[in-house]
Amino acid sequence: MANWHALPPEDALKLLDSGPDGLSDDEAASRLERFGPNDLARISGPGPARILLRQFENYMVLVLLAAAVISWLSGERSNSIVVLGILFFIALLGFVQEYRAERAMEALRKMVAPEARVFRSGRMIKLPARNLVPGDVIYVEAGDIVPADARILDSSALETVESSLTGESNPVRKSPDPVKENAPLADRSSMLFMGTMVTYGNGKAVVTSTGSDTELGRISGMIQETPAEPPLKIRLQQLSKSLAVMVFIAALVVFSIQVYRGYPVLDTLLIAAALAVAGIPEALPFVVTLALAYGTQSMARRNAIVRRLPAVETLGSTTVICTDKTGTLTRGEMTVREIWCGRRVDVTGSGYVPEGVFRVDGSEIDPVSLDALKETIITGALCNNSELLQEDGWKIAGDPTEGALIVLARKAGLDLRERCREVTEYPFASDTRRMTTVHECDNLLRVSMKGAVEVVVERCSYIMDSSGLRPMTEGERERILEVADEMAGRALRVLATAFKRTESGELSREILEQDMIFTGLIGMMDPPREEVYGAIDVCKRAGIRPVMITGDHKRTAEAIARELRMLNGEVLDGSELDSMSDEELSDRIERISVFSRATAEHKMRIIKALKEHGHVVAMTGDGVNDAPALRSADIGIAMGRAGTDVSKEASDMVLADDNFATIVAAVEEGRRIYENIRKASSYMLAVTFAEVAVILVAVLVGLPAPLLALQILWINVVAEDFPAIGLAVEPARAGLMNERPRNPKEPILSRYVLRYTLGTSAAILIGTLGLFLLNLEDNLSYARTVAFASLGICAIYSAYSSRSFHSSVLEMNPLGNRKLLAGIVASLASVVMVIYIPVFQRTFETLPLTPDSWLQVWVVSTIVIVIAEVLKRSMMVGETNSLGSSSHSSPAKSR
Repeated sequence: MANWHALPPEDALKLLDSGPDGLSDDEAASRLERFGPNDLARISGPGPARILLRQFENYMVLVLLAAAVISWLSGERSNSIVVLGILFFIALLGFVQEYRAERAMEALRKMVAPEARVFRSGRMIKLPARNLVPGDVIYVEAGDIVPADARILDSSALETVESSLTGESNPVRKSPDPVKENAPLADRSSMLFMGTMVTYGNGKAVVTSTGSDTELGRISGMIQETPAEPPLKIRLQQLSKSLAVMVFIAALVVFSIQVYRGYPVLDTLLIAAALAVAGIPEALPFVVTLALAYGTQSMARRNAIVRRLPAVETLGSTTVICTDKTGTLTRGEMTVREIWCGRRVDVTGSGYVPEGVFRVDGSEIDPVSLDALKETIITGALCNNSELLQEDGWKIAGDPTEGALIVLARKAGLDLRERCREVTEYPFASDTRRMTTVHECDNLLRVSMKGAVEVVVERCSYIMDSSGLRPMTEGERERILEVADEMAGRALRVLATAFKRTESGELSREILEQDMIFTGLIGMMDPPREEVYGAIDVCKRAGIRPVMITGDHKRTAEAIARELRMLNGEVLDGSELDSMSDEELSDRIERISVFSRATAEHKMRIIKALKEHGHVVAMTGDGVNDAPALRSADIGIAMGRAGTDVSKEASDMVLADDNFATIVAAVEEGRRIYENIRKASSYMLAVTFAEVAVILVAVLVGLPAPLLALQILWINVVAEDFPAIGLAVEPARAGLMNERPRNPKEPILSRYVLRYTLGTSAAILIGTLGLFLLNLEDNLSYARTVAFASLGICAIYSAYSSRSFHSSVLEMNPLGNRKLLAGIVASLASVVMVIYIPVFQRTFETLPLTPDSWLQVWVVSTIVIVIAEVLKRSMMVGETNSLGSSSHSSPAKSR
């Protein structure tokens, strides 16, 4: 593939076998057949049926389906129907979420220009952009969307906005001049790229690439190639595998023993089905989904719109946030921060709101009181083509840099454009690097110039500062360049201004731009959002490492990062990254805080390197170039206001307010949700393990099954689930954001949580089996009823204790979770109604219990909760010691 940006225009035409007049119709038709239409390739994704079937591709679902089939064949059809109903409800929720994710390509395709102006055999015609071919010569002007990648042949003040593709926040000046071969995408000023917009000027270009071969086309391919598995899904799959193996082994043991003892095969199959029902917490996927869904509602109220449910939990486990600069960390609005006119003048205010004050050495001044300052501001406003509009807030129509100069003039009350009539204008061009206008003001001609510092200074014979007007010396020129360089080092974009008044009627540019009066330097920047400072501090306390990835210049990115207090490592430029191997990047990735001049490929490599170090990576972005990284990251976060449709559709979450601080709130919500999922999982599995053990131990010692399959299912689906729902919405505990992210490889049930879960389960097993044996001599149905009551009440006690792994039940606010209290009441009612309501008694084969039996149940349940408190205290001490010595948490250690 040719480096088109480095070739002279005539060489590019020659390689493409084209000419200034374009292709002939016959040649264009031949190439269209050879290269295909100028469309982004549609990479076929799974259809709706495949997406639906994919919801059933995990071990827990397969085991439950098998249990439902066994129950149906064994005559327990009510069990089977309940299990199938739960499974299909969960599958429906997953289908809706995943189906929406497959729309990213459609949004990307809409960015292609529908029509293009093309030269065919010397005639300019309009035709559908999809009919363009390499070698076509196109014409573009302000307002056009570039229809294909093209090498510029000729241009007049041509500018394009490429922020959605390269991340560069400012309009890019374009010209036919070749650039060096290794120039990054953002610096290829001789090229036009499909999907970007022309904001100023016009030009001719020869098409070099169409469709999937364009920069935009390559990004579209990466979007499809890089889906990321959510960590929560991985952990649930691991848990499902473990449960499936446990249930299979237990059922096989029970089946083998019962057949060996001579029991009928059908009855044995029924016991095995009961064990399968007991071994899988049917409602666990539902409770997890409910916790995530509740979290999405809470986050939506805080301007974080979640598109995929697992993203809630994933964000809570994030160890690195890769964030764009423009519009995410910054306001996305150029603002004049500083003026130098012999002395430094600070300007307050930010964005496009025309309010602010001027200060020298901390004291407020009137800008009219300093002649050089006054003339600098007036020059910036007159040498300008932008407008300040007040439509739903203040907005700029035109170039953001020129807009900042208009806002500056409004702040000073020096916008003189209505008093001055423009006579002529020489627009900014990449070769001249300056703009000059001539206005008639008060019967005199005023010549105003702004542009690159070295260019403007060369044309100045005089300098105006606080001491008055005097001739310019070489020493003063050097001093001005030094000041400009120092300002640029503080992330300021620096422009120089000059003017003169004349009575001459000569309007030739050469004469007008002689003997100019230098007035000052204007330093502007896209200012950081005020709330970002606090948000980054919170991220650091939470052990989350923020990394800036931007298309801006290295020095600008470094200065912004330093101002935001997130520069705690190296700054790497895109060209440096290109020269590094993946292994070298992986070795240095933990030490890099800022990546500048980053392309789509760079972002993919960065995220890959971070993942290799075990990080859970969140990526923010708003442009088309961010879309592949948004899909590749563990969680992609798109900007709702400034973001493109492509980035939103490729993301897991959208920030409605484009506010970095909203991410911090979402992180806290994600951590709360994960804790609640872990609490609910521990609680439900403790009851599940107890149910399996009760049946398994009883069968092994030759006892009848202490619980019937339908009784187990009632505990699992009704009595156990109401409290689990309450645990899923437990409020966040204090200090949650002062802890490091958990180890991304840690299972849902960590070592200490598993010890607590198994210990509680063992206590429930011993108590339930003991009460069953104690009452077995009287009546089997009565003994099963006591065991049923014991299991149900112990589950209720365990649910309340599981509200917190960090506090005793005596320290918790009893009214802190009213939904859990309602769930406990509902669970207790469901147990009592099965025991005392005749229609349920017949269905579940239960008998009314005496007060003595209820006293036995109460004693056993109290013992269970005491044991749970002892285990919880041990777990709290163990986890504290583990956190203190853990080798994980590289983000925290890097600080």
